[in-house]
Amino acid sequence: MRISLLDPGLKAAAGHHFDLDLRLARALARRGHEVTVHGHVQPEPALVALAEQAGMPFHPRFRVHPYSPLPKSAKAPPSGALAALRQSVAGVMARPSEQFASPLAAYRSLELATAQDLEAVEKTDLWLWPTLLPYQLAAAAQHAGSVRQIGGVWWRPRFPQPLGAQSWAATARKLAATPHRIVVGAYDELLCQGYQDFTPRLDVKLLPCPHDGATNEIRPPGLRRIGFFGHQRPARGIDLIPELVAALAARGYEVVLQDSSGRLNGHENDARVTVLERIDDFAAELARCDLVVWPSHWESYTQSLSGVVSEAIATGVPVVVPSGCLPAQIVARHGCGVYFHHYSSAAILAAVAEAADDFPGLCLRARAAATAWHGQNGTDRLAAWIEQHMGTMT
Repeated sequence: MRISLLDPGLKAAAGHHFDLDLRLARALARRGHEVTVHGHVQPEPALVALAEQAGMPFHPRFRVHPYSPLPKSAKAPPSGALAALRQSVAGVMARPSEQFASPLAAYRSLELATAQDLEAVEKTDLWLWPTLLPYQLAAAAQHAGSVRQIGGVWWRPRFPQPLGAQSWAATARKLAATPHRIVVGAYDELLCQGYQDFTPRLDVKLLPCPHDGATNEIRPPGLRRIGFFGHQRPARGIDLIPELVAALAARGYEVVLQDSSGRLNGHENDARVTVLERIDDFAAELARCDLVVWPSHWESYTQSLSGVVSEAIATGVPVVVPSGCLPAQIVARHGCGVYFHHYSSAAILAAVAEAADDFPGLCLRARAAATAWHGQNGTDRLAAWIEQHMGTMT
């Protein structure tokens, strides 16, 4: 069958959108499907080249990047980001000068621009949205009767997307009232429950989570190598990382630090610290560590999954996480982590010490967690789920 993979966030040859789309497109191709990829209208040249090498035709399609900001109020001056957003949806509204009379009108313009962009996408056997945002579902609903669609969400509905919860609810009402061929899924049961509690009108299916981990045959006798992975930024604890890395190295640990943004300096002369920039095989690098530290603000992840934490679970590597967030709930379900309870270097270092004290048992629990993870999740399982549900959508 012919599948169109739709992702307005696919713009660069790195990060969540690229990694997920590439894995999923390859998994579907292995099952005999013809996959075309539709991404942002201004992709990086490297992205187009890599897509061609992978045998997946790339089409620059969507003008609106999914994380475009909105004005705070009708009177807000047009910042550079807002000016770019206005330009990206120019011509969608009949009277462009009134596009942003209110935040709701601005959000509506994202939907209308994306619905218009979808007019140029061929009606293949399936439109697949691997990372579905609320305005995209509203745009997809405008084509609900003409093509089968499946979308997957990574956040609870209260995730702070501008007016996102309002859009989820409005689109759910629309879909409930009209015949459609759209299946919405979420990549964890906690997300599904969040949508059920938010609006029962939006029937959200449980999807296999497409994080595969890596083969991990290492049986370390003790805690030796500690990793920090992902896009380092304020929500992810970038202000604590230099102090944490220095303290762990001083205690004799080997430290692996992914720094794709180039914002963390000062470790060049420390033989115990390995700094990585772009990682081609994220999970394989993670598997070389004995422990992953995820020093995030818990408040930033009450509504969102974490790819780093999911890959750690899938790989069988124990992880240190903040308590009270959604990734911590998933770690608790699998029993493969240690928690810190307030945001400080001292609290995180205490959690690492706790992991070191119980390291053999923690490793056994992490291995059991990986086995349980692969019994339900993975990219190939998601591809099979998509294939199965394609056949039930009339």
